[in-house]
Amino acid sequence: MLLFTFIRYSLFEISPMQKRFILIFILIFFAADAAIAQLYSTQYRAPGQNWMEINTERFRVIYPERYQSEAFRTLAILESDYADIQALVGGSLRNFPFIINPENDLSNGFVSPLNFRSEIELSPIVGKTMNPRSGDWLELVVPHELVHALHFNVNPLSFSRAIGLFSPDVRRSIHSAAPLGVFEGIAVHHESHNTIPGAGRGHHAFFRNQFNAHLDTRREWSMGQLLHVTDFTPPFDRHYIGGYEFSNWLINTYGNESIKKAIEFHYKWPFLGFGTALRRSTGLWPNQLYDIFSEEKKRDEEARVAAINRDSRINPDQIPAAGTCLRQNRPQWIDAETILFFSRACNLTSGFYTYQIGQSKPQLLHEVSVTSDYIYHFDADERTITYSRYYADSVYDNLFLADLNRFSIESGQSERLTEGARLFSPHKTGNTVYAMQTVANEMELVALDSQTGEIISRFLRPEHSSIVQVTKNPHRENHAAIIGRVQSVQAIWFDDLSSTTELLTSAPSIVFEHGSVYDISWHPSEEKILFVSDFTGTMNIYEYDFNKQSVTELTQSLHNAYEPAYSPDASAIAFVQQMINEHKIFTVAVYELERRQVSPEEWSMNSNIARAMERPLMNRELDFDYNEWEPKPFSTGLSWLKPRFWAPDIESVGGFDKIGVNIESVDVMSRQSYTLDVNHYADRLWGNITYSNKRFFPGFQLEAFNNPAITGFRVESEDESIRDQIITLMQQSRGASLKVPIRFRLESNVRFSSILVEPQYFVSQIRFVDPFRESSPVSEFGTRHTIGLRSVFNYRVRQFIRDFQPNSGLVLFAEARYGLNDDTINIDAGPLNTVGNLSQRKGIRAGAITYVSPLSRWNQSLRTSLQVFSQTTVPVFNVISQYSDSFSEIPLLGANNVGILSNRYTIPLVFPDDGGLLFPVYLSGIYLVMFSQTVTDLNSSDLINSSRSVFGIGIRSRFRLSNLAFDFGVSVGWEPTRNQFTGHFGTF
Repeated sequence: MLLFTFIRYSLFEISPMQKRFILIFILIFFAADAAIAQLYSTQYRAPGQNWMEINTERFRVIYPERYQSEAFRTLAILESDYADIQALVGGSLRNFPFIINPENDLSNGFVSPLNFRSEIELSPIVGKTMNPRSGDWLELVVPHELVHALHFNVNPLSFSRAIGLFSPDVRRSIHSAAPLGVFEGIAVHHESHNTIPGAGRGHHAFFRNQFNAHLDTRREWSMGQLLHVTDFTPPFDRHYIGGYEFSNWLINTYGNESIKKAIEFHYKWPFLGFGTALRRSTGLWPNQLYDIFSEEKKRDEEARVAAINRDSRINPDQIPAAGTCLRQNRPQWIDAETILFFSRACNLTSGFYTYQIGQSKPQLLHEVSVTSDYIYHFDADERTITYSRYYADSVYDNLFLADLNRFSIESGQSERLTEGARLFSPHKTGNTVYAMQTVANEMELVALDSQTGEIISRFLRPEHSSIVQVTKNPHRENHAAIIGRVQSVQAIWFDDLSSTTELLTSAPSIVFEHGSVYDISWHPSEEKILFVSDFTGTMNIYEYDFNKQSVTELTQSLHNAYEPAYSPDASAIAFVQQMINEHKIFTVAVYELERRQVSPEEWSMNSNIARAMERPLMNRELDFDYNEWEPKPFSTGLSWLKPRFWAPDIESVGGFDKIGVNIESVDVMSRQSYTLDVNHYADRLWGNITYSNKRFFPGFQLEAFNNPAITGFRVESEDESIRDQIITLMQQSRGASLKVPIRFRLESNVRFSSILVEPQYFVSQIRFVDPFRESSPVSEFGTRHTIGLRSVFNYRVRQFIRDFQPNSGLVLFAEARYGLNDDTINIDAGPLNTVGNLSQRKGIRAGAITYVSPLSRWNQSLRTSLQVFSQTTVPVFNVISQYSDSFSEIPLLGANNVGILSNRYTIPLVFPDDGGLLFPVYLSGIYLVMFSQTVTDLNSSDLINSSRSVFGIGIRSRFRLSNLAFDFGVSVGWEPTRNQFTGHFGTF
């Protein structure tokens, strides 16, 4: 995964981050002015980790001390795979930071060109997303991220290299101008064609058949859709899938050098786009490459489908649903007429649903987002659902732990069974719940008391293995079917959980040399199980009969069929089937199933499988010695103070030349950062420095400043010779501020709740100097002390995938500033002799935002906000910035006590989710906006007559130029009291 910031741009509202991003390129190519901003962000990390590091010439692996063996394993993978990846993409690394994050079950990995580093979560991704044949999580994620790291550090001789003089991080970010599918496609290619046979998502049916399902349909992916990130249309890892298919085809057709040449050319000439780079490396334009690629893939798919001997008599029934882009999972029959399942959609909430045979649509049972394996247990006697979901840490960033919950169908209430236990895939039997628990980068089986949630026993397993799923045999006490993975082999074992404490030690009972197994489900009355395997290249459903010791294939899906379950009388099964870009639930009568016997040789142990279960790390012999690596305590040190970014700042202001430099840096763990702007102006040094620290909670931000501003004073005197003379002086403003942001996440699941309280303190001094006399002072300093408080409360905010704004929830916010004193300044500048007052400024801004969506099915929603400003004559807050741009002129000029009521109704029109490669423009969605705003002067005795209102309508679009994200449009506003219409282009 890549990590970098999508920049949202409006013609009229440019954020500080956008200013800095725009500056980077304009500065290098056009020598423009510098902007003030902060390029590097900071984050909290979980305390008490005792961070360590091990170093080689190329890598610096940073990890918690208790995970030393995993850190050594990570470094061994990095060193062993380095040469192969370098041959694929080029680049080189030296002292590259690779951070292993513990205790985050919502796992992933990324490489960031800014503060250049890689971070991975140590816990594995659960579910079907990854190919079990890749081995353990580290063998999959570490090579993948190393591809990104080397890709970012490709640095051939070119004009782009000069950007590294200002910031190597920014130079690396030039590669980010390519579509993300280019990066992910190459990385998935390597993970699929490394030294482990059958590894990677490129050999994973669940992954690849999502591409195959679109071929030769009206939804076939275009060249842009293969490589650009999708915003509103599943699969949401489309750029991984399409990127792999195209990159793998390109390498197989034109060789490894085609990728290296394209990467280098794009780096040299980023503004020509990656399509031109492909033209340079292959001799063909993107549309020509796509035509050849598409035709070859269609022929391959036609041959694959022709080889499937499908029984045309099978006619499964689809469960009806009102949702768009459905992804339904894990159907279970809770009685003869009712199916329970988990579902997600683009216009419906995530959660458990029930469908009664014959109804027009399912009914929501419980709104929740569960863990990505979607495994839960329904207890027919208690009418409860035991499931696992992620809980966000209330304080620390990027920290989610999985815990068990129990939902009662009768009461409609859910209770949390465990706290921070990191448990997945529950299976309840009697008073015991079996679940998988995260242990470093693997999963082990534990047994819990179903009432207290206390772990009562643990089961051992071989090294480099994981337990995936356990289901008890309902017909034989303590007998269980277990899906486990040993090295690259994921298979089924049968064991007696009451008589053993160690699992996966014998040969598996059901195992395939060229595939994995998933999704066990027991027959309600016989000793049979349903399971899924992908050994044919497609996920299909199989039945194992204990008495006959036989495996029978029940489906021959064109793409994927999985997660089966018997009906209570075993007369039918329910299962999930991939339908182009959706995953939908079907039911089929058992007598309609195909029932093809599978030869025992295909599902039995053999010597090749045995070797795969005993292979070495990355299936290669390592040519280095672990003992040469010496762990040492991690230390931030002072080296991080060396600037990671600097840019000159040259401009003319008020008749004086301003020459300065902007500097930024951050430590390797992103816990401390600073920005420093220093300049020489009017014979004095000026500057600002901001320091952010999140080494502890809640952290703080400290800012110090000393800034000039040219201003003019008109002389009022009885002496006509000097009367109305303009005296030019320079105002020197210096001071400091301290902000302590205290944020607590109360909920982060389907709905989001949080509270932020930020106390603030400001001290500032003002004096005036004569800029024409070496900036000599003409006044003393006047001092002002101010305290402030900012707070935001988000309550149960919810947004569906295709919503352009939240559809439910409440936001309360307030901000206050209170001046502790006032002061005066005596100015003596020749003919000008006056007294300036620094008044005691006070102000408060408060309001509420509500979101409602009576037509959420069509992703329509209404946002209503009310905010009130109350402040002194010398204002604290900029009220004008809150007024709509659709007013014919700025309303209520000079009013400081103002009420603002705003409404915004959004109606999605179309979701193209398509774009190009030669011209990297990607259109995500177009939507209609109806809006209104009423502003009133709260000091007026007649609020109605002192109010102004505007009503408007407009069309907005979300699109990207390369990876820069934009969201704006055109609108027309009407003021009924003035009968004036105003057009606007930008945001509204």
